Amino acid sequence: MARFWETELLRPIWLHDGSWLATVGDCGRVLLQRFSEGEKGPELDSALKALIGAAEAGRPEDVAFAERQVRLFFQVRALL
Repeated sequence: MARFWETELLRPIWLHDGSWLATVGDCGRVLLQRFSEGEKGPELDSALKALIGAAEAGRPEDVAFAERQVRLFFQVRALL
């Protein structure tokens, strides 16, 4: 089971609506909400997989990779 959901990102991700994501768990909640609303695509899949890996391992390099994947997802969706 993933233990590192509260690991902080290197830089918070600010969204267009004024909200921000500061932890691996914050990102996971938003992406899972998007998934439950019917969003699909390789960027979402990659971001979710990277977040799960970061939450399981908790290593800084995994968190940085997950952060990049989440940013890519939001950039593709033009939400950053």
